[in-house]
This record gives sequence, structure tokens and C-alpha cells, in this order.
Amino acid sequence: MLHELKITTRPNRCLPDKSPAQSSTFRSMILMAFLLASLGSLSACQYVGQRCKFCGSSLSAGKVHTPEGYIVCNECNLSAVRDLRTARALVAQVRSEIAKLGVRLPWGNIKIKMGPTGQKEAYARCEALRYANGTVGALWIIFVPGLPKDMFKGTAAHELTHAWAYLNRCPMNQDQALAEGGPTLVEYTYLGLKKTVYGEYRRKTIMTSNDRIYGKGTRRLQAYAKDHGGLGAALTLLKTAERIPDGY
Repeated sequence: MLHELKITTRPNRCLPDKSPAQSSTFRSMILMAFLLASLGSLSACQYVGQRCKFCGSSLSAGKVHTPEGYIVCNECNLSAVRDLRTARALVAQVRSEIAKLGVRLPWGNIKIKMGPTGQKEAYARCEALRYANGTVGALWIIFVPGLPKDMFKGTAAHELTHAWAYLNRCPMNQDQALAEGGPTLVEYTYLGLKKTVYGEYRRKTIMTSNDRIYGKGTRRLQAYAKDHGGLGAALTLLKTAERIPDGY
């Protein structure tokens, strides 16, 4: 917003009076300097106010418009996962790491795809063909291209936990607060193993979100785990129960 500038001049008693032409030129120079400074501030504010789509970092140092249509920081763009080979390698790595948290998948190679998930804000999706008795006939995970590496890994931990729950015949009518809260709690725990800018941003978002499922549901399950011996208790609940017990 540009503000009107009102300039009041007084004769400088230490200098000779300026001619009308000189005074007019002087006022014009002052006004021009003010306008340039104002425009510079407006431009700076546009960048200071913007945040990276993924890690929440300020874009004051610059921004990148990715081929996928995201506005991100340079770091997130440089580590973006866009090819299937890298995606498969990272999923294999995460699968090995979350096994140490108790999420061991009783399945061979999981098919990995890259492309749209069908939902605007869904960056990945685990899908399974399940029979009436709960057994799994087919299983695959879709990731959207362009996720920064740390986000991709956290998302992989989340989706692999969905796969784990399916393979353990979790109830098909499971409440979403448990069905999504469990994988989000594993994601939260996994991201805490190694401190990164994205990891800290995502963990804070989970702990402060008012979303009934991904925020409050995760925190309810976290409270249950704390009272019942840790993450393992939450995982047992995820594969056997229909909902988080009352009181949490």
C-alpha cells in the first residue's frame, strides 16, 4: 500500500534560500526516493510472507516454481524425488528402518507407482485389494512426483504402515481416527529419529493440528501408547481394533 507523503519545508537558516525551481526539484527528489523505498518494501514483503509448500521455510532468499506446480525453497526442489528408481530405493530404506519400530511387513516387494493420487492434498496413497476375510490379494503405493526427499521418506513410513495394517487384517470398518492416526504416529516417530527442517516442521504440524483424524486422532493414539507401554501398543490397536478406546 502506498501512503500519501506530505512534505513540509522550512528555510534553512544556515544556508542561502533556494530558488523556487531548486525547491521544486528537491521536493521531487525526496518524493521519488520515498516511492522507490516503498516499492522495494512491498516487493520484499511478498517474499518474507511466503513459505515453502513443503518444509515451511521462508522464501525470502528465493523460491522455485517446480514442474509439478509447487512453490518451494531451493533445498526442497534440489532433493525432489521424481523418478521411479529413486522412489523404490527410498521406500526400501524406510521399510528397513521402520521394522525397528515394530512395523515389519509380511510381504515381498511392494509395487511402487508415481503419478496423481486422485486427491488434491494427498501426496501418496496405499491401495490394497482385500477379500471378505481381510486377506490381501494385491498391494501398491502411489506417490506424487516432486516431493522433497525427507518428506518422501516420512510419507513412505506413513503409507507402509497402512500396508502393514492391511496385511495384518485390520478391521475394514475401522474408524478413521485410528486408521490414519496409527500411520501418522509412526510417521511422527520416524521423523524424530533424525532431525531435519522438514521433519521438525511436520512433527510440529501433527502436534498442533485441530484436524479430528490426522491431528487429534494421532495425539489420542499417542496418549494411549504412553499409557500402555509405547508404540507397540498403538500398533496392536491399529491391527485389531475398530476405534481408539474411550477416554483417549
